[in-house]
Amino acid sequence: MGTRLQEALELRQRTAPDVIAACRLSKGAVYNILNDLTKPEKVRAETVNKVAGYLNVSRDWLVWGKGSPEDVDAVAEEGWSDIVGVRQAAALGEGAVVDDYAETHKLKFRAESLRRKHLRADRLAVLYGKGDSMSPTIKNGDAILFDTSDIEPRDEKIYVISYEGVLMAKRLVDLGGRWFIASDNKDDPKWRKPVAVDETRQFAIHGRVRWIGSWED
Repeated sequence: MGTRLQEALELRQRTAPDVIAACRLSKGAVYNILNDLTKPEKVRAETVNKVAGYLNVSRDWLVWGKGSPEDVDAVAEEGWSDIVGVRQAAALGEGAVVDDYAETHKLKFRAESLRRKHLRADRLAVLYGKGDSMSPTIKNGDAILFDTSDIEPRDEKIYVISYEGVLMAKRLVDLGGRWFIASDNKDDPKWRKPVAVDETRQFAIHGRVRWIGSWED
């Protein structure tokens, strides 16, 4: 993957520092890929989406060497778009340790539906909720589509975030100029009180939740 990333940089006349700045990635994340210190299957889907989108190359080519850089893999047959699905669950309860946040499969969404919402398939990813803290908005097992390019917090919006090493889907609330992590489940006392964000404790926004899919009883 490192060789292909270098090829993409040369193709688009960009540098590693350009990618780091534009995609808001750490130096370690980018240079570990360039130096083949991170295996393709261990690269986060969020990182792949950002880098492939910025360099305008195929994700499948960048990660697995399939096809060519110019292949359009965001739009599939008959007006459907392929969206990356990841193994990691987003906590809707006590939390899920960030681990194995890598692409494992793809889901199809109507390309026209994404266009109406001004969403780009190469910047989207899907993971699955685990727990009950966001009930009834998000239930255990629900699919959660999030936009990895939308990482600026907005009051009362739901985001996929990591906090103190835990990946979760939560609502961010601005209270008096300070951000709080809030849950939607008001029936359980342990979720009623929002938690103030301490940005010194490994806080990161991975994307805004744009669609939630679940089965009806």
